[in-house]
Amino acid sequence: MATNYKSELGRYRRYYQSLEPILKKPSSRRYTSVIFSFLAVSLFGWYAIRPTIQTILYLKREITDNTLISKQMEDKISALIEAQAYYQEVEPVLPFVDQALPPNPDAIPVVIQLRNLASASGVLVTAIQPASTALLGQDPAKSQKEPASPLVSSKQQTYDLTVSVQGPFENVRSYINGILDMRRVVSITGMVMSPVRGEQSGSPSASLSAGGILLALQLKTFYLIE
Repeated sequence: MATNYKSELGRYRRYYQSLEPILKKPSSRRYTSVIFSFLAVSLFGWYAIRPTIQTILYLKREITDNTLISKQMEDKISALIEAQAYYQEVEPVLPFVDQALPPNPDAIPVVIQLRNLASASGVLVTAIQPASTALLGQDPAKSQKEPASPLVSSKQQTYDLTVSVQGPFENVRSYINGILDMRRVVSITGMVMSPVRGEQSGSPSASLSAGGILLALQLKTFYLIE
C-alpha cells in the first residue's frame, strides 16, 4: 500500500504546531534543557565511567586471586619450614639408614660384620657363602633380577647368604640374637641345628665344640637400588 506523503507531512506539521506553544513557555524550556542535559550527561558519563568500572572489577578479582595464591604460598612455606625442622632432627641418624639399607649389595661388609659378631659371641665360623652378587659396588645383574615380591618395594632388592657356626648353645643363641640386632637389615629365612661331638671337631675348635652345636643359617640381606 503506497504511503501518502502529503497527508503524513500535514499530520506531523500539525503535531509540531501543537507543541510549539508549550515549548515557548519558559518553564517548559527549562525542563526540556534539564532533561536533555541530564540525558547527555548520563550517556557520555556511562561511556566514560564504564571502562573505569570494568577496571575496578578486574582489579578486585585479581586481588582476590592474589590473596588466595598468597595464602597457598604461606601454607607451602610453613610446610617447608616444618620439613626443614624435621630433617634437621633426623639428619644425625641418616647415615644409619644408609648402613641399614645401602644403595648396593656390598656383601663384603656383611661378611665382615657376621665374622666380627661370631668372635664377639664366642662361636667359630666354619663357612660363609654369599649368593651370586656383587661383593662391592653396584650389582651388575640387577637388571636381570626376577620381579620383586609384592611385599618388597620395586626399589628394594635382596640376596641370600649361608652361614655356618659352631659353639656352645648359649653362644650360638647369642649369635642369632646379634644377627637380629645388626644395623644392616638381615633376616633369617632358615635354620638347621645339629649336635657336635667332641671327636668330630678339629683340633683348633675342640674345646669350643665340646658339648656344643653346629648351626647353619640361611640369611637374606636387603639393599636399595637407585
